[in-house]
Amino acid sequence: MNRKPESGGALCGRSSRVLLSSVAFALAFGAMSAGTVSAQTSCGEGLVACGFVWNDMNDNGLQDAGEPGLADITVSAYRGSDLVALATTDSGGLYSFTSKQLPPLTQPGDFYQLVIDATVMATGTQVSPSDAPNHSNVNDAIDSDGIDSGTGLSQAFVTVLDVFTGHVVDFGFFTPQGVKYPGTGTPGYWKNHPLAWPVSSIKVGGIWYTEQKAIEWLGNVGKDKTTTMFSSLVPAMLNVMIGNPSSCIASTIDAANAWMATYGPVGSNVAASSPAWVIGEPLHQQMDAYNNGLLCAPHRN
Repeated sequence: MNRKPESGGALCGRSSRVLLSSVAFALAFGAMSAGTVSAQTSCGEGLVACGFVWNDMNDNGLQDAGEPGLADITVSAYRGSDLVALATTDSGGLYSFTSKQLPPLTQPGDFYQLVIDATVMATGTQVSPSDAPNHSNVNDAIDSDGIDSGTGLSQAFVTVLDVFTGHVVDFGFFTPQGVKYPGTGTPGYWKNHPLAWPVSSIKVGGIWYTEQKAIEWLGNVGKDKTTTMFSSLVPAMLNVMIGNPSSCIASTIDAANAWMATYGPVGSNVAASSPAWVIGEPLHQQMDAYNNGLLCAPHRN
């Protein structure tokens, strides 16, 4: 079905396996309609696009009470085939793009496309119904704007009057009941269960470690904070590799690997009182919580 651009027009389609959810923006001068304002958030000064990415637990396409935001979700902005900007949701599921990231487009029909890749989220994740109920757009302040298409992309066209108008576009995602995850393991689990390792070697901070060597380091955590970081980073990476949801930890793992590349390798005697650990400790704590089943993945039984 095609809808007029002024109502967020899109080519709609549902597929059994959702790959991507996206929203396309036409940021043009002299456009005919302005964006909507979400019940959850509104864009601040200098922001041309923002929104809320949330766990639509009942798959109704609406932001219901108690449905949490999804942290660390990457929103990619494209113009045609060119990636022009990236945003990451905060701990509450909010993201935004500035007018510098997405400057106005002067050509009629030109647009930006915002994309969220559902395949890197929890296994079985689906894009929520858009403009619920039944694409009516009557609940625009609290509905999901990302539409799933059969080709893996979903898009809606929203015209913007000027760079000062913030356009709120929200994305809902749903994980069907019955989807099971292997559960996360702690450093102790991975140290004591070598047969459970999904790989024979692992790359940490740009350096490859054999399974045996990595297990040795997991058992040798001391005052050196590179060993502390190693002990939370390796299990987090392994927990993701075996199929646990990673939406809440992927960016932290990337940052921890960057930290190890800068201050490592493991065994480099980084002190707890060092400026390096001021940067590293929050990353370690986040991964420790993930490994203990306190974030977006359950702990293994």
